[in-house]
Amino acid sequence: MMKSVVSVSAAMLLAMSLTACGNNDDQNDDAAAVDSANTSADAQTNTASQNSNDTATETAPQTGNESKMGDDTMLDGHRNSPAEGSAAGSASEDMPQAAVAVLHGTDGNDGVSATIRFTPQDGGLAYTTEAEGLEPGKHGYHIHLYGDCSSGDGKSAGTHYNLQGSSKNPPADIDRITGDLGDLDVGEDGTASDEGMLDGASLTGAKALIGRGVIIHEKPNDPSQPPIGAAGSRQACGVIGIAEPDSEGMNTNADSSDAGMSGADGATGSSMNDSEANRSESSM
Repeated sequence: MMKSVVSVSAAMLLAMSLTACGNNDDQNDDAAAVDSANTSADAQTNTASQNSNDTATETAPQTGNESKMGDDTMLDGHRNSPAEGSAAGSASEDMPQAAVAVLHGTDGNDGVSATIRFTPQDGGLAYTTEAEGLEPGKHGYHIHLYGDCSSGDGKSAGTHYNLQGSSKNPPADIDRITGDLGDLDVGEDGTASDEGMLDGASLTGAKALIGRGVIIHEKPNDPSQPPIGAAGSRQACGVIGIAEPDSEGMNTNADSSDAGMSGADGATGSSMNDSEANRSESSM
């Protein structure tokens, strides 16, 4: 009888143990399922939140600081000037309005120098020349094809520049000296001043002078020897480059700029126009 009671008790304990284990396993499975569900829900929530933030960032208007950062990026990239709004002023400023050639002596003519300024006029370019260090007498001087004074004898500047056709192959019957600026009449002190008009010339365009050379020769031009003029060796060489307009030209540009700025103010614009009209009438 005692053995039966013990067996029943053992069987009950075993059953209770198995039940407890089963409950624990079920609880663990349930906890794992809950954790997995929570993790999935959190991931979906984070993804939705990130997408929402990205969309808001793309569509939200920039603040002042963000706008400035964008401008700085553009400045560091392709747009390197913030003054694109003043394109008209920049174009006027960059357009060549005058030119200058500064000449220096070739080998054996160290004391020779000259400055020639070119200013656009109706029909061509007006020029003024100041030279020194030359032998007394007349010296022909001309525009040459290349702005290259690298050789000691000046011959790197090439042949005369022909404004009306080929410089290297002018017609056989040509009756003029090409690129001719005339003769410098040098006094006993070695200085000379000259001025003239170069018809048909321009600073820019198909027959631009900017970038060409200027040569002062040893002798005067010989009109019977076109197109070169048989003026002898090259005593000075210089290259024509863009120059700052003279004060008169700068004032004229300033006046027109001021007039444009005051055009929005009817009274001021009218007053300036009246003033300019009076000046024009008095000058005529």
